[in-house]
Amino acid sequence: MSNAREHFLETVLQYRFNPDEPGSESHWSPELDTAPRSGLREIQSEKLVAAIRYVYECSPFYRAKFDALKLKPADIKGIDDLGKIPVTTKAEMARNVVEHPPWGTYSPIDDDLWSRRGWMLFTSSGTTAQPRPFRYTLFDRDMWAWADARSLWAMGVRPGDKAFLAFGYGPFAAFWGFQHGLNRIGVPAIPGGALDSKRRAYFIDTFHPTVLVATPSYCLFLGSVMQEMGYDPAKSSIRLIVSGGEPGVCIPATKRRIESLWGATLHEMYGCTEAAPSAGGCLCHAEVWNERPNTHLLEDCQIWETVDPETFEPVPPGQRGLTVATNLISEGSPQLRFLVGDFATFTEERCACGMTHVRAIGGFQGRADDMLNIRGLTVFPSAVEEVVRHIDELGDEFEIVVYEEHALDCLRIVAEPRPEVPASRHASLVEKIESEVRAKIGLRPEVEL
Repeated sequence: MSNAREHFLETVLQYRFNPDEPGSESHWSPELDTAPRSGLREIQSEKLVAAIRYVYECSPFYRAKFDALKLKPADIKGIDDLGKIPVTTKAEMARNVVEHPPWGTYSPIDDDLWSRRGWMLFTSSGTTAQPRPFRYTLFDRDMWAWADARSLWAMGVRPGDKAFLAFGYGPFAAFWGFQHGLNRIGVPAIPGGALDSKRRAYFIDTFHPTVLVATPSYCLFLGSVMQEMGYDPAKSSIRLIVSGGEPGVCIPATKRRIESLWGATLHEMYGCTEAAPSAGGCLCHAEVWNERPNTHLLEDCQIWETVDPETFEPVPPGQRGLTVATNLISEGSPQLRFLVGDFATFTEERCACGMTHVRAIGGFQGRADDMLNIRGLTVFPSAVEEVVRHIDELGDEFEIVVYEEHALDCLRIVAEPRPEVPASRHASLVEKIESEVRAKIGLRPEVEL
């Protein structure tokens, strides 16, 4: 093991307070969760300096980026020097994988270390670029469990709960972290794995889990399957839902629809494969009651910034920008200024729960990769989702179709009326969707039911 790697791992462990059990009833790691802002910056600076040395020595990808700028690890003395490091994009990583298959050179994990201390392979989905693989180690697994336990504890998950994990155990990161975090708290997991939705509904009705972990869209679908089978999700044992993988909590109509369907509070974990192992962001027990809650970010685990979409220059707190993450706790993926690419506005105000870490106001407002430009107007799918799921007569699913007619971009929204809505109501539903979408995004859509 290189000296730089060893020093980095020792530095990370130095600040892993309360590794195995909570320090208080409200915060898993009170010393970190409620640390003064100045203390958080000191921790970030010390970890950052160690991470820079490690990445420069062990990642050819990042070493080449530094050398191209004649930037040395010694030039980064703390968080105030973070801006000297260039932003890294998904496209750069994707090219790196093509040039150096199958792993690329951005990871500091080589074949020898992976064969001795490897834990799990994850990949990005590949929906917006070449899938990018990440080799995580046993060290990452332990840090992941600790970081996710902190976030789940902040949500209100406690010993005595039982969790049903409704996802396929594939090479995508989030839900593996959920399972290890739950186990660290002492909460057993019931894996949904390859079960179909009817079987999952039966498991919930039979084994009485109190926590459901799923994507927001699947929460809605699974609830509808339960109703079709004669179960009432709102009367089930589920009291708390942890979502991830797509917007949900930050879209008020979706949040209301899920919470009403299940009779449970909807929480969220935010993050990305590249910046694991960490929950990244979560909702606390105080924020979850807000119609549009603010999402906490664990700043001792990652440095979060918002940058201008065009220049990648940092924007100040209170101004909207694209999210950028620097990972401070990962052996397998210590990425530096990785462009996650969600629009967000950050605040450093202390939360009512006592946490001092930065929060995304109203959650994350849409990924730049998903943004549509129609006749010069910016349209996020989440804006259409807010309209569709706000209308009770409509089902949960919808489709956005962008097409060209007479050299103009056009927008069509395809939605489903609920079965009990009579055909005589369809025309007024079309008018309502048209009106609300136009009010929200400034563009009149074509609507098809």
